Amino acid sequence: MNTLAVVFTEMGKAEIAEIEMPAPQAGEVQIQTDVSFISVGTERWVLKNEFDWQPTPYPCVPGYQRIGKVVQVGPGVNDFRIGDRVAATTGIWPGDVAPAWGSHLRLANSRMEEVFRLPSNIADENASGAVVAQVGWNAASRLRLSEGEWVVVFGDGLVGQCASQSVRARGSKAILVGRNEARLAIASAHSADKVVDSREGRVSEQIREAIGDGDLSGVIDTLQAEEVLHDCIALFGHFRSSPGQIVYAGFTPGKVWADMSVLQRYEVTCHFVSGWNRRRMEETLRQMENGNLSLSPFITHRVNYRQAPDMYDMILQKHSPFLGITLDWKEEQR
Repeated sequence: MNTLAVVFTEMGKAEIAEIEMPAPQAGEVQIQTDVSFISVGTERWVLKNEFDWQPTPYPCVPGYQRIGKVVQVGPGVNDFRIGDRVAATTGIWPGDVAPAWGSHLRLANSRMEEVFRLPSNIADENASGAVVAQVGWNAASRLRLSEGEWVVVFGDGLVGQCASQSVRARGSKAILVGRNEARLAIASAHSADKVVDSREGRVSEQIREAIGDGDLSGVIDTLQAEEVLHDCIALFGHFRSSPGQIVYAGFTPGKVWADMSVLQRYEVTCHFVSGWNRRRMEETLRQMENGNLSLSPFITHRVNYRQAPDMYDMILQKHSPFLGITLDWKEEQR
């Protein structure tokens, strides 16, 4: 049968189009999508063919986050039943329009390993962005933390906001550094104990003043820019008891920019996180179920899927402020 999908037809162009979706094969679950969540950073790279792990296979269906209901199961699937409310990451199907992970569409098959049953108390829009939330949780989980110590999170995007929430869920305190006034206000209300506006300059000094006599556990860097490394080293030099930990979270195009001799000199422990796995996804959903992680405060655009091309234009052109974006597919099911 045919289904409607967001399709990247060529570099910089997104459309709504029909693609063919077969019945689920062995080990596959077919899911009717209620809500999908745009991963702004990664999908921008894919749309521009700048995600250098692999070239963008135009035409393709982007996205790796959606929630919906099971409508069919393939042979060998015993853990899911028709009617189950689930989250799914990658989609799978044959044809000329390839899945670029493939989640922004009304109906799609997914491998059962990429499907997660949802607790009833997790709202649709929270669950629909579970992969992005999981990247933030993964970043925070890499740090050796002590209760009450501070973690600095660089970046006011979704990964930074989720990482900051995750730091607090682990019993530490979070300072979020950003440059967008609206996002910093959201962080102050929903994810961080304190915020620092990098537009005011003196970033490491502002952070030192915010921490005061407290202790610094480490840094989560979602920006991965050279000036952030300079601020990190300045902080580790000031807070002598800090174990010197940096978690680099998310995707960075291009070659290494970091000065390895500086990292070695200060004996900095570095972690690199991106992507997802089943264990971390399940833990993220548990954190959502317990109320420790919530994407709802970060969603600035809740739109019908037919507005997806406008959303991608906004992401590319940055003509309006945005943070989290969800696509509602339920209209077509009525």
